[in-house]
Amino acid sequence: MRCAYCKSERTVKNGKSNQGKQRYKCKECDRIFVENPQRRHYPKELKEIAIRLFTDGVEIAVIARSLKVLYETVRSWIRNAGEKAIKKIEARKNILSKKKFNKAGIYENVDLYRKEGK
Repeated sequence: MRCAYCKSERTVKNGKSNQGKQRYKCKECDRIFVENPQRRHYPKELKEIAIRLFTDGVEIAVIARSLKVLYETVRSWIRNAGEKAIKKIEARKNILSKKKFNKAGIYENVDLYRKEGK
């Protein structure tokens, strides 16, 4: 078995993973890996629940325990959702900066008030 990180042949068996796969340890780089790792895919609804709980003030550790998901996974969902929200806000800012507002902050679209034929 070759190391997934340094490609060394000096590996030894190192127990089983939670999914029952053989775990290996590299004697060169001292890292642990499994053969053919598979990523977990969580339902979109679970991610949305975690994000909503966080926005309601629940701590990440509590969310992770209650949903039986790793702390780091919940943290990455929240971070990614925050980054997406920032991008949406920036896009809206760019759109709004191109529009004209009056002193009261009301958008005035002159074309809406024009009547046909005038």
